Amino acid sequence: MAGKKEGTLSRFLADRFAPEWKLLSETESFLSHTPEFGAYEAQFRQWRKQLQDAKTREDALRTVREEIVALRRELRERGYDLSLGSTRLVIDGFRNDDSLAEGFRRVVICICGPRVYWQTGQANHVEISGELMDTLSRRRLLDHPEVHYLWYLRTRRELVLSGSATETREAFLRLEARAEANPLMLLSALKDLS
Repeated sequence: MAGKKEGTLSRFLADRFAPEWKLLSETESFLSHTPEFGAYEAQFRQWRKQLQDAKTREDALRTVREEIVALRRELRERGYDLSLGSTRLVIDGFRNDDSLAEGFRRVVICICGPRVYWQTGQANHVEISGELMDTLSRRRLLDHPEVHYLWYLRTRRELVLSGSATETREAFLRLEARAEANPLMLLSALKDLS
């Protein structure tokens, strides 16, 4: 709980002291990777115009800043992690055990309604899945589970997910559809995957 409060405070301070143009740019970049971007496009144009026109008017700058910060707060409350705006989710076919030599690692992802759980490990995908399912079952978190057996590679700018031999083609297509519909929600859930 303390970590959450510290994270909230640090995000508040970062938003509070960042230049208006930086907040606008980061927020627009983030939303451009979501299906909701069209709903905000006109607002971003308006804010850019106001910032260009308001170089000397402090009250106009303050108003734009407050509106952008309010939007960022709303996005966070809806589960988005704005720090991931420059990170790209790449869904990249199927791989086998040879991918270990390329730096890929095993992960099993379980999507239960709006929640995403995952587990990594050195064991094979079936064993990792068993551990994850046991944990979720004990905690009574299994809710129509959708399980994916994947390889992943985290780079500075990307999270690459590939299907393993255990992943069915149909399940992989469902994952691709989820990633295409809203990549940042999946990225947010997998943020700590390193």
